[in-house]
Amino acid sequence: MWMGRAGLPFAHRRRVASGLVTTLLILLPALLLEGCAHPRSLQAAVVPPAAPAPIPTPTATAESMQSTPTSTPAPTSAPAPTTPSMAPGQPYIRSKIEIVWPHNNVPVREATRANVTAYLIAGQGNEPPPCDWDPVVHLWAAQNGSAARVVATGQKRMLSQGGSTFPAWDFNDVDVSAAQDPTGKLAFFATVESVPTYPNIWVYAGDPRTIFPQADMPQGVTDRRPAAVDARIEIVWPHDGAPVDQADRANITVYLFDAGSKTALSPSISWLPVVRLHHSLNVDPEQPETAVAGQPRTITVNGITFEAWDFNDVDVSAARDPLNRLYFWASVDDVPAYSNIWAHGADARTFFPEPETLSSCR
Repeated sequence: MWMGRAGLPFAHRRRVASGLVTTLLILLPALLLEGCAHPRSLQAAVVPPAAPAPIPTPTATAESMQSTPTSTPAPTSAPAPTTPSMAPGQPYIRSKIEIVWPHNNVPVREATRANVTAYLIAGQGNEPPPCDWDPVVHLWAAQNGSAARVVATGQKRMLSQGGSTFPAWDFNDVDVSAAQDPTGKLAFFATVESVPTYPNIWVYAGDPRTIFPQADMPQGVTDRRPAAVDARIEIVWPHDGAPVDQADRANITVYLFDAGSKTALSPSISWLPVVRLHHSLNVDPEQPETAVAGQPRTITVNGITFEAWDFNDVDVSAARDPLNRLYFWASVDDVPAYSNIWAHGADARTFFPEPETLSSCR
C-alpha cells in the first residue's frame, strides 16, 4: 500500500539528539502514564479486489478507534515531487515511529508539544537504509476522524545504540494539544517523499478507540474527477454486531470526498478509481502486498446519491486478543488520497516503552 502526509504539543522542551536513546531506555516506561500508543498487522484479504456483499447501513461500531494516515495507492506516496531516488535494489521502505515524547514527560491531558522519532527500515529485515541516503521524511497526523495531513518534516541524525550506528529522523515540537481533550485522538505515521512507504501507526490519546456512531453526511456530489480526495472510513461493522473480543470478520465502508470538502462522487462520474484498504497490527508497519481493493456501491444518504466502497469479510480476529490493536486506512490508486485512521481494539493506544535497535548502516 502507499501512504502519504501528517503533526502536534507542553512545557519543557527536549530535543531528540544523539545521546537521547540511552536516556529513553530509562525514562520511557513513564510514557505509559496516560497513553502513548502504537500498532501492528491484521489479516485482511488478498491484494486484488475483495468481492463484497452489501454492507449494513453505517451505524455505531462496537469498539474501535479513529486516527489517520493515508495517501495514494498500495504503499504510500508522499507529497512533493522531487526527492532522492531509493537505494539500489530497494523497491520500498518501511517507516516506524519509535517514540512520541511529550515535553517534560507530562501526561497526555497536559501535553502541548512532543518530540517524535522515526526509523526507516529497508525491506523486511532489520536493515536500515544506506548511511548516506538523505530522503525527505514527512510526519503525518490525523485528528479524531479527520483525514491525515503532513505536520512536520524530519531532521536526520546518526544514532549509535546497542553496538549499531544507523540514521533516525526527528520531528521536534510537534503540536499534541488536541489530545488534551478527553475525546481527542491523534494518529501519527511517517512517509518518505516519492518512495513507496509502508508505515506503522502511533496513536496518542487518553482513549484512542474509534467511537464513530454517525457517518459523514455528504453535502453534495461532483461528476468531475477531483485532483485529490479525502478517503474516509465510515464504519467497521463486525459480523452479527459482535463485540471486539468476539468478532472474527467485519465489513468496512469508505466514502471518497473532494479533498477538504464533503462533496462525494456522483454515480454519473466516468471515473471510478480503485480504492484499497490497508491495515497494520500493534507497533509493526504494514506488510507489503496486504492491501485489498474494494467494490463500489451506489448509496443514498439524506436524499444525496453517491458512490461508496465496500470491503467485506475483513479479518479482525487479531483484535480478539486484548493486547492487540488493528489500524485501518484507505488509499486510491489514481490520485493523492488523505485518509482517516480507524483503530479497532479494546485499547488502541500505542504502548511502546523501548525503541528497537537496527543493524548498522553502510
